[in-house]
Amino acid sequence: MGKLFSLLKASMTDGMQIFRISKNSAKGKKSNQTGLLIAIAALIGFSIWVYADKLLDSLTDVGAGFVVLTLFVIITSVLTLVEGIYKSGDLLFNCRDDDLMLSLPIKKSTVLFIRVFKLYVFELLYNSLFLIPAMIAYAIRTDVSWTFYLSSLAAILLLPIVPIVIGCIIGGVIVGVSSRFRLKNLVQIIVTMAFLLGIFIVFSNINSVIAGIAANATSINDVITRLYYPAGAYIGMVTNFSIINFLIFIAVHIAIFGVMLLVLSKIYYKINSRAKTIKIHTHKTAYKIKRRSVIHAIIAKEFNKFINTPVFVINAGFGLVLFVVACVLVNVNLDSITSFLQNYDVELDFNLAEIVKQFAPAILFCLIVMASVMSSITSSMISLEGRAFNILKSIPVKPTTIIISKVLAAVLVMLPFILIGDLIMFAKFDFNLLEIILILLASIVLPLLAELIGIALNLKYPKMNAENDAEVVKQSISTLIATFLGMGITALTIFIVAQTLSSGAPLDLVLGGGVVVSILICTGLIIYVDKIGTKKFLQINV
Repeated sequence: MGKLFSLLKASMTDGMQIFRISKNSAKGKKSNQTGLLIAIAALIGFSIWVYADKLLDSLTDVGAGFVVLTLFVIITSVLTLVEGIYKSGDLLFNCRDDDLMLSLPIKKSTVLFIRVFKLYVFELLYNSLFLIPAMIAYAIRTDVSWTFYLSSLAAILLLPIVPIVIGCIIGGVIVGVSSRFRLKNLVQIIVTMAFLLGIFIVFSNINSVIAGIAANATSINDVITRLYYPAGAYIGMVTNFSIINFLIFIAVHIAIFGVMLLVLSKIYYKINSRAKTIKIHTHKTAYKIKRRSVIHAIIAKEFNKFINTPVFVINAGFGLVLFVVACVLVNVNLDSITSFLQNYDVELDFNLAEIVKQFAPAILFCLIVMASVMSSITSSMISLEGRAFNILKSIPVKPTTIIISKVLAAVLVMLPFILIGDLIMFAKFDFNLLEIILILLASIVLPLLAELIGIALNLKYPKMNAENDAEVVKQSISTLIATFLGMGITALTIFIVAQTLSSGAPLDLVLGGGVVVSILICTGLIIYVDKIGTKKFLQINV
C-alpha cells in the first residue's frame, strides 16, 4: 500500500504541474499559471450557469427542472468517453516511463491503476466545470434538501468512471488490433477516427434514439435509466432519494472500475509489449542521400513526428475531418442540417437553403476560421520535443527558423483538408472570381494565424517533462488556452460577420476585411516570435 501511495504521489505531482506557480529564473518573475486557470474555469463555470439557468426558466414551471441535470450529465459523459478513447492509447500504453514503471517490483495492475487514476482526476476536474454550475443553478431555482447535495457530490465523483472505463476498453482494443499491423500508428488513427465519427453521428441523432425508447417507457426517468444507468440513477436520487439506491449507485461504479482494472491487467503487458514491437522488413534498396534546406529538413521532421503520434493526429485531425464533412453536408443535403437543428428544438423562421446559397462565401469563411483555430497543432509542438529539446536547441540554426518551420509544417498538414472543403463548396455554389481568390487567401492566412497563436502559447507555457504524448496534447496549459481562445475567436468571427452583413455591407468587403485583418495580426505575431519568442525558446531548459 505504501508503494502505491508513493507512486501515486509522484505521478500526480508531475501531472499537476499545470497548476504550479513557477518561477522564471531568467527574469526572477513569477508566472502564476494557477491564477490563469482559475480565471478560465470561472469564465466557463459562469457561462454554464447562465445557460443552465436559461433552460430552467421553462422547465421548472412544468416540474421538469431535473432535465437540465440530465442534459449536462449526458454531455459530460460523451465528452469523457471521446477523450478516453483517443487518450488511452498514449496514456496507458507505450508511455515514456514504461521501462522504469514495469521494472519496479510492483504488480502491473498497480501501474495500470495509477495511470487510469491520473486520467480520472483530470476528467473529474473537467466534468466539474460543467456539472457544478448546472447543479448550483438547479439548487437555486428548486427547493432541494440535503440529500440533493449528498447525491450531487457522489455523482460528481463517480460519473466519470463509466465513460472512462468504456473509453479505456475501446482504446485498449484499438491499440491491440492496430499493433498486429505493420503500420500500427496509421491503423490506430483510422480505427479511432471511425469510432469518434460513429459517436458523433449517434449523438447527433440522440433525440430520435430517445424517442424510440420513450415509446416503450412509462416515464422520463425510465427512459433515462434504460439509455444510461448513471444518469438515470442520479436523477432518481435527486427526485426521490433512497439510501438503498444511493449505496447501489456507489457500489455499481466501484465494481465497474474494479472489474475493468482486473480485465485490463490480464492483457495489459501483452498489449503494451506488442505496441512497442518494431517490425523490420529487409529488402534490397539503393539508398540515396538527399541534400535539403534547413527549413525543409525541420518541416519533414515535424511532419513525421505528427504522423507517428496518433493522439496528436486525432486531436488535430478530427476537427479538420468534421470541416470536410460539414462542407459535404452543405453541398449534398441541406435538409439533414435542418433536421439536426430541429432535433434540438431549434425552429428556423427562414429558408435555410436560400440563406446558405446567398451567403455561402461568408459561411465558408466562418467554417475555415473554426477549422483553423480549433485544430491548433503548434500549441503542442514545443512540448512534444520533451527531453530532446536541448538537442534541437543546440543545432546551429536560428531559433526563429526552427519556430517558423514548425508553424509551416502545421499549416501544410491543415491545408489539404481546408482546400478540399473549399473545392466542394466552389462546386456547389456560385462564387465569383474575387470571392474565390479571397477564400483561397483565407485558407492560407487563417491556418497560419492559428498556428502562430499556438506556437506563441506553447513558448509561453511549455510542458517538457510529460510522461506521455497525451498529457502534452490534452493536459497542458498551452493547449487548454488555445482551445478556449479558439472558441472565442470562432464566436467573435461569426458575430462580426453576421452583424456586418445584416447592416448591408457587401459580401466581398466582409471577406476582404477578414483577410486583411488576419494578415495584419499574422504580421504582428511573426514580429513577436522573432523578437520575444526566440528569447523564450532559449530560456526553456529540460
